[in-house]
Amino acid sequence: MAFLRILYAVVSVAGLGTFYYMMALRKESPQRKLGKDFKMPDLRLHYSPELLYNTYGDAGEDGRRQMRLYWLYDFGLIACLLGVMTVVSANVADGRAWVYPLMIWLAIARTAVDVLEDVLFLYLLRRFPEYRRGPARFASGVTTAKHLLLAAWLLLLFIMLFLKAFGI
Repeated sequence: MAFLRILYAVVSVAGLGTFYYMMALRKESPQRKLGKDFKMPDLRLHYSPELLYNTYGDAGEDGRRQMRLYWLYDFGLIACLLGVMTVVSANVADGRAWVYPLMIWLAIARTAVDVLEDVLFLYLLRRFPEYRRGPARFASGVTTAKHLLLAAWLLLLFIMLFLKAFGI
């Protein structure tokens, strides 16, 4: 059983690194092709529908193709991040009844919201230049929720590390 947990952790971390490399680091990655000054909307905490559509417009046709590829890779990154978050939760929560289920719930909720965010981005991108203000505003709220769920999970992680460090 310990071997399977280690294998799960290794595969999750390796997948996370691989998808991040595909999205942002390799020479032909979507993020590098878009330019170092270009900021993907899902990296912002909040944005207006106008900013989202300006980002789509500023990217140009090739840039929008790169954005689509970026979000498709992001599905793999999301799955691997869930794996990493569950492994870390299991190691840090140490079977404590109230913390472990909460950390797992936050990890799953963050994953679901992140998938919804990418689906919304791809939906809006496919319909570009058609302006869909409601779904674009909703996508911004979903992005904010994704960041808040990750922040809540990280807060619990640091609390648990602090408690462990002092044997509490």
